[in-house]
Amino acid sequence: MSTSTPALFELRLAAFPKCWSTCGNCAGDGSFVSEIVVKPGDELRFNDTVIRTETSKVSTDVPTTRAGRVVAVHVAVGDEVCEDTLIATLELLS
Repeated sequence: MSTSTPALFELRLAAFPKCWSTCGNCAGDGSFVSEIVVKPGDELRFNDTVIRTETSKVSTDVPTTRAGRVVAVHVAVGDEVCEDTLIATLELLS
């Protein structure tokens, strides 16, 4: 009988589009978590929204790049986020 360790995936915030860095305070500095859409135990499909971020000019849905079950959420509403911020840990679904 084989017991395998579940594969875990760290969901991190992707780089903001290049154009955002040239139009004032759109991204990078001043991007905050405005809503957390998931909680531990939730099953996600590819591209499901995990969090929403907000700046003084734009609100953005941040999706997952993999399907999986949420093990942990590593950000809170109000947290400032930037490229490579750890958002959540997922147990990958086979």
